Amino acid sequence: MEAVCVLLLLLSCCSLSGAQVESSSEGNVTNEISQRFDDKVGNNLMKEPMESLGEVAGTTGSRSDIYTVLRELSAKVEDLEKAERTKVAFSASLFPSSQHRGPFNIDTTLIFTNVITNIGQAYNSGTGVFAAPVRGVYYFTFTCNSGTTGKVNAALLKNGQKMAAVIENGHVDSMGSNSVILQLDEGDHVNIILWSDNSIYDNGYRSTFTGVLLFPM
Repeated sequence: MEAVCVLLLLLSCCSLSGAQVESSSEGNVTNEISQRFDDKVGNNLMKEPMESLGEVAGTTGSRSDIYTVLRELSAKVEDLEKAERTKVAFSASLFPSSQHRGPFNIDTTLIFTNVITNIGQAYNSGTGVFAAPVRGVYYFTFTCNSGTTGKVNAALLKNGQKMAAVIENGHVDSMGSNSVILQLDEGDHVNIILWSDNSIYDNGYRSTFTGVLLFPM
């Protein structure tokens, strides 16, 4: 928001200056704005176009050149805002305390209710579904504990399609985990299902679902 205000201020300066921007005093004003912007935002992405604007204002005096630099600044602001939107990471366990779930007659979505981290709020603890906020490459991992049944079979789904599975038909209190890297489009859904005739146990940290955005595309 501060960056947008700076752009509006610069645009006002350009409009008031008329067709020509007079030499050193105008350049000093621009440099002062640049310094204030650096102090406020503190982002090196903006430094180069701000310096360019100072050079344009101090030398060429061309309004078209200044507007070109302003467009570059606008693009940088959009990049910064996009970077803020693409901070995505979550981790949740199935229950906050000792509980079993299942078996069921049908495949059932597991709702990991005990949220540990949810940066970006892309994981819904009411439905158990992660919805990708941006197109990008994501890493997911999940762990399942069988509890007293000794049988826990579960799968990670992308838009309803199986991407990874945990199959544990062993001993009591056995555990299994799996991980996968997925390319997702904005709005794609990822969730964990418990297959029919299976059960799962958690006590706050044994059965978990985790995901993180590695990089946007």
